[in-house]
Amino acid sequence: MHAQGQIPNQYTYRIVLTGLCNNRQVEEALSLFHLMGDSKLNSDIVVYNILIDGAGKCGKVDSARVLFQGLIDKGLQPNVRTYTVMISGFCQEGLLGEAKLLFLKMDESGCLPDNVTYRVLLQGYLKNQHYDDVVMLLQEMVDRGYSLDASTLSLFIDHIAAGLLDRSMLKLLGKLVPKELMDDPSLCDWE
Repeated sequence: MHAQGQIPNQYTYRIVLTGLCNNRQVEEALSLFHLMGDSKLNSDIVVYNILIDGAGKCGKVDSARVLFQGLIDKGLQPNVRTYTVMISGFCQEGLLGEAKLLFLKMDESGCLPDNVTYRVLLQGYLKNQHYDDVVMLLQEMVDRGYSLDASTLSLFIDHIAAGLLDRSMLKLLGKLVPKELMDDPSLCDWE
């Protein structure tokens, strides 16, 4: 593009960075990010989200941490996506304590978690059999008025089938299942 006199804009960079990260070429994506320098292009929260997500998915949690701190140092405010992809990276590496701390920091900063954030954290807890944390998180979801979407509910199916979930957890799950599912006994029998 530069050879033809065209200067890439933020959307071009986003597409290239996404492609690199999706192909597990995070080092190349980070190099491109650094080439962007201090331009307004690297002061874009979407670019940071792409890179943090890519780094986390490739097991490069340290790089994700540096990026996360870097966006804060630039005066950018992490959004729900930023926190969620960072929490996901921690969970993927089994760093559940760090994931939980970041989740709490997210809430303290006024950035409310969404269903995806809860699903990511629940998935990490279930994968590592942290059932007490699962119960606490489910109770928080009930208290905050969240309901389970199909993809979050599916996380529990294997654990239910294996008999790994106790009755209290099943009751909490029942409170989170949308009413239309609870009214159909052929779909859901939590009691």
